[in-house]
Amino acid sequence: MKKTSNNSIKILFRDFVDFFRQDFNLRAYAYMFLLMACVVALVYGTSAGRNFERGVVPLDNVYANHILRYVVLYFLAAVPTMLFKRQYKELRNPAFYVKSVLLMVLLSCVDAFSWREVFDLSGYLPTEQSYLFKVMWRMRNIVFILPALVLLKIFFDKKVNGLYGLCRGHHHVKAYLWLLSLVVPLLVFASFTPDFLSYYPNYKPWIFQDVFDRPAWLNTVLFEGVYMSDFIMVELFFRGALVIGMASLIGRNAVLPMVAVYMALHFGKPAMETMSAMFGGYFLGALAFQTRHIWGGVIIHMGIALIIELLRFFEHYVLRVG
Repeated sequence: MKKTSNNSIKILFRDFVDFFRQDFNLRAYAYMFLLMACVVALVYGTSAGRNFERGVVPLDNVYANHILRYVVLYFLAAVPTMLFKRQYKELRNPAFYVKSVLLMVLLSCVDAFSWREVFDLSGYLPTEQSYLFKVMWRMRNIVFILPALVLLKIFFDKKVNGLYGLCRGHHHVKAYLWLLSLVVPLLVFASFTPDFLSYYPNYKPWIFQDVFDRPAWLNTVLFEGVYMSDFIMVELFFRGALVIGMASLIGRNAVLPMVAVYMALHFGKPAMETMSAMFGGYFLGALAFQTRHIWGGVIIHMGIALIIELLRFFEHYVLRVG
């Protein structure tokens, strides 16, 4: 069994190394590292950066601010790195700009959207309102991104494998499961850090006791089910549409700009998590490009999120921490 696991992980990393060797360009990668380091320092180290991250500056409209943030960051990553790699043909293709802008606008609108603009829940108790909005917040990707990507697939990307990587592919799945098991000790350590203690779990059952006169465990299961399904949508958009979908236009150049935007999605979370998202996003993006499926990202993403939630439940109820 151990030999099988070692072989599967070796094959996975061989695919990753193959991608890295073919994609690596010293100037492009150095530029990307500098760009992301500066953005993280700006957002986490300055008040102006934190305001921009929340979408309150520089424009009056929150949707316009989010569109500005994601579109600018995407092209700040995509165009210079492709220039460094001398991918001039891809940069002259209008479809690259149209499709990437559409995807950034979609992401921006979903990220800026609030269900409070649509539903008035004033007739419910405060804890019931909070619970409903937490559940609906996690459902926004299913409600908006999934239908949009289905339409994009039908009308523009008929040749792309499955629904942007949601397909029958299973390459490396066993290796991802083994990798997830190796991450557990790191998650245990991280779960005791101040940032994680203050931010996680995403759902705190001790706050929502007997909401809607249902037992706490049932409300917890319902929320965590929606929370886990949201990670499928995240993978579908980032490793699916932004890597597998954009690869039809710019090939492996799709990975680096995806990483920059994926990093920005984590602004507001603990800084350590945002920085790890850069490396994790690159790793999963590279393998999504190699395998043309997103199940590895789904396994890792859902697994880590669920383990963190369970760890924090254990720490709160058993160890009385947080």
